[in-house]
Amino acid sequence: MREVAVRYVNGPLQGTGAVSLPDDGPAEPPLVQRIPLPTTERGLRETMSRMVGGQGHAIYERTARNEAEEWEYQLVRVE
Repeated sequence: MREVAVRYVNGPLQGTGAVSLPDDGPAEPPLVQRIPLPTTERGLRETMSRMVGGQGHAIYERTARNEAEEWEYQLVRVE
């Protein structure tokens, strides 16, 4: 596995990160990412919320590669 640097330009996950890709996989990270949002619930409530699909997701689309060699992603929507 190898890691590719990414930057989330806006939205709840704004900042830098990394995407893991297989060594024999594509050179670019995925065009669209569906990323679970962090939850503030703890314990049993958190478990039940995830079981019924209560966890939100951020949908990001890859837009460009910046000068720092990071792939940039823009928020499309939050589900």
